[in-house]
Amino acid sequence: MLNILLTISPVFILIGLGYFAFKRGLIKAEAMPSLGNIVLYLAIPAVLIGGLSKIHISEIVEPYFLLAYGMGSLLNLVVAVLLTLKLKGNPFTKAAVQSMGMSIPNSMFIGFPVLSLSLGLPDIASLSLMMAVLVENLLILPLVLILLEYSLGHKSESVSILRTVLLRIVKNPLIISIAIGGVISLSGVSLPKPITQSLDLLTKISAGLALLFIGAALANIKPQERKAWPDMSLVILGKLVLHPVLVATCVLLLPDFNPSFQQAAILMAAAPMMSIYPILGERYGLRDFCASTLFMTTLLSFISMSLVLLLLGL
Repeated sequence: MLNILLTISPVFILIGLGYFAFKRGLIKAEAMPSLGNIVLYLAIPAVLIGGLSKIHISEIVEPYFLLAYGMGSLLNLVVAVLLTLKLKGNPFTKAAVQSMGMSIPNSMFIGFPVLSLSLGLPDIASLSLMMAVLVENLLILPLVLILLEYSLGHKSESVSILRTVLLRIVKNPLIISIAIGGVISLSGVSLPKPITQSLDLLTKISAGLALLFIGAALANIKPQERKAWPDMSLVILGKLVLHPVLVATCVLLLPDFNPSFQQAAILMAAAPMMSIYPILGERYGLRDFCASTLFMTTLLSFISMSLVLLLLGL
């Protein structure tokens, strides 16, 4: 257990440093969008492009990872919607927002750093990130966005909704990075040394920058009133417990595949929800709820992810 805490603690130490830096004014509120953009448009794309460009196209996709992670996440979304609608009796819009929080992890800012530290296999970590990003951005998030738009009564605007969701996918820098890396891999072309070295340098700072950003973002969140705690608790349990359990179940039911990818799929699912959760929730009047839930889920994920690492024998 001590080894697990030593493995995962750097992740939360950096989150704490980001939190402290924001509170002390070392990171200004107006600098947050720029810091986030550096991670989203430079650092993480470097991980994806650099990792994919070095690997043969046949090694890029592990079908059973995609199946386990995709089926587990989709099943989690369905269960989450039913739980929030039937058990809690929440309005459909709020149920959809809560379900989004339970089903889309922060694979980029927390899942990837934890994978990198615990597995010690950079290629597996970058490929797992790539496949998780594909599932989240091509399957789960589009479904949630469509549900949310329909919940607002926009049923007559089906074509417009689908166009908006499709544009969001096409413009996503992570999807673009995966496409670029895949094309380079397929072509068999080796990138010039200065470019690979630049990508390697960005890759080395990506996890640290992402964690500092998360910490600074959490420092700007105000706690919710006590009456919101039951709904928050349901989302937290759904994200930190139900999601990894369902993905693990899918892993066990599928034919055997690379054990490192099995562990990676479960670890990715065990991460707290994505950092843009409050931003997406704002359109539906739930920014404060989403922000507070993100804060608590991220804090508690230190315990839950440590337990997952213990169960996986990492």
